[in-house]
Amino acid sequence: MFGKDVDDLTRSTIKRTLGITNEGGMGTYLGLPEKIHGSKTQVFAFVRDRLHSRLNTWSAKFLSKGGKEILIKSVAQALPTYVMSCFLLPKAIRSKLNSAIADFWWKTRADSKGIHWIAWDKLCTQLSEGGLGFRTLEEFNLALLAKQLWRLIKFPNSLLSRVLRGRYYRYSDPLEIKKSNRPSYGWRSIMASKPLLTSGLRRTIGSGMNTRVWLDPWIPDIPARPAKGKITERDPHLYVDHLIDPVSKQWKLDRLQALIDPSDIPLILGIRLSRSYLSDGFSWNGTKSGNYSVKSGYWAARDLSRPTCDHPFQGPGITPLLAQVWKLKTTRKLKHFVWQCLSGCLATNHTLFYRHIGKEKHCPRCGAEEETINHLLFECPPALQTWALSPIPSLPSSFPSHSLFSNLDFLFWRVKGMMNGEEIALIFPWILWYLWKARNSFIFENIRESPQNTLEHASQEANAWKVANSKDDIPDEGIRLPPEPLHLGPTQPECQIDGSWKINEPLSGHGWIVMNGDTPILMGLKSSRRGLSPLQAEFETLLWAMECLIADSKTNYGFASDCSELISILDNPSEWPTFAVELQLFKLLKLSFPSFYIRFIPRCNNVCADCLAKKARTRGFLFSHVSTSAPDWLSLEESLRPIT
Repeated sequence: MFGKDVDDLTRSTIKRTLGITNEGGMGTYLGLPEKIHGSKTQVFAFVRDRLHSRLNTWSAKFLSKGGKEILIKSVAQALPTYVMSCFLLPKAIRSKLNSAIADFWWKTRADSKGIHWIAWDKLCTQLSEGGLGFRTLEEFNLALLAKQLWRLIKFPNSLLSRVLRGRYYRYSDPLEIKKSNRPSYGWRSIMASKPLLTSGLRRTIGSGMNTRVWLDPWIPDIPARPAKGKITERDPHLYVDHLIDPVSKQWKLDRLQALIDPSDIPLILGIRLSRSYLSDGFSWNGTKSGNYSVKSGYWAARDLSRPTCDHPFQGPGITPLLAQVWKLKTTRKLKHFVWQCLSGCLATNHTLFYRHIGKEKHCPRCGAEEETINHLLFECPPALQTWALSPIPSLPSSFPSHSLFSNLDFLFWRVKGMMNGEEIALIFPWILWYLWKARNSFIFENIRESPQNTLEHASQEANAWKVANSKDDIPDEGIRLPPEPLHLGPTQPECQIDGSWKINEPLSGHGWIVMNGDTPILMGLKSSRRGLSPLQAEFETLLWAMECLIADSKTNYGFASDCSELISILDNPSEWPTFAVELQLFKLLKLSFPSFYIRFIPRCNNVCADCLAKKARTRGFLFSHVSTSAPDWLSLEESLRPIT
């Protein structure tokens, strides 16, 4: 494929020299157009057409809200993923895609768009924030493109990185480049994600030679930022390695105190330094591992696009109620129904009247002045009789009440302490659902259902759902289950490790103990300046224990930890860039252990190391102690008792 400025003679020469027989540029490759020019809306119209074609094959009439949710999240919003990971879709295309998905969500017939009760953007908030967890395509597009930019800075020697570096940032890096000369649409798309990626990046310190003290985000704060200085005149070319002693590989405390704001010094001292000249790297603050993920990038993009409010709402809200809906033990369809009730998305006469759709706002069954959602479900005489017959106690001025939120608050939380709390939690969503169905049967079919029948239907469905979801502990007679493996303790002495970390305390604690059966052979505990996270405290404990055992010539021991994430780091080191310095030291120390292993043990089997770590943290000053017995201020019997 040649650019439009390449003349015919040059094209012929290149094709003849390289043996090119077919010239592309007008077709597609892996579903994408080979050449992008002209109107981007027309170029990417195939994405919109493909989504419309898929949505039209699904019958909205026969799908519940739960079924629609699955199709939207797993198919509709995943359909343009490959295109969006390569190019930034035009705003018009993204808007049409969002509109098509929203129409499919709300419509109940093929020839109708349905009533859009709530703005699509609000539905795209997290479940814990009252939304439905759908994705907005604009932020999702940027999160996918940020993954490409992340790969360029993490893998600078990949083929794509080398090609783009030769074209756009030969003497720089993709985060520093300001403007390119006649960039391609693909490069402009990647650069559109740079504000998102830089908002969550932190420089990890190896040698410190590539990180500027006052300009680069290397302070492990939230979000990461450059250091705050004590002086007004700052050298923009001051690098972090000027704050590190080249011999001891420790921070120069005098330099820190002279240049850095005192509030930043504890954060800096908690950063472990490389003993060799490990290059400075990048870490993503949105994940524990420091490795960028599209999911974390998406929610970071949502936070960036969210408008700031100078006067946030103060007072009780319904967000906790909306979030609690998804914890109910019932079907997905009923969870969506309860969510609709709380969100005001139920087509009662009252809600339709105030949206200028219906002409009457009175209750069709009892003639009350307004058929609100609360009236329909809790105050209408058939509803009151149904609740009175149910196992849910009716309490004067508490339940049922004139407030929908108060009633659902009672059903969500207040009934848990009652004797039949589990039965109530199981049946009340079905009662709500069949009250709604009984109302619709009266309006559309002129069938007047008694409260007894409504409650009977709800009870039958609740019990059927409970039976269908119960786990049968008795296997079929014809199936032979393999015997469970017998877990024996280690045959050799083993070093158990644990770390102790609290965000509001200046020190971390580290404890390890070598056990031969139930007999302690060697133990160690120390405190250190608080690191970045509890996981770092666990890793620091492992490294210190390895150093102590090497110094004592006891390298035939294995290790055990109650931190599964620590074991995950050691199994997949490339996925944890946050701990690049620690992993480098671990690889060096591991060479001294001929048969190194580390296994997971439950917290209840790691009481001694846990207690030692907590004791070390709570002493309040820096120290270390390694011995065959407990120190004078800590008896072994006391260390065997867990403390808080």
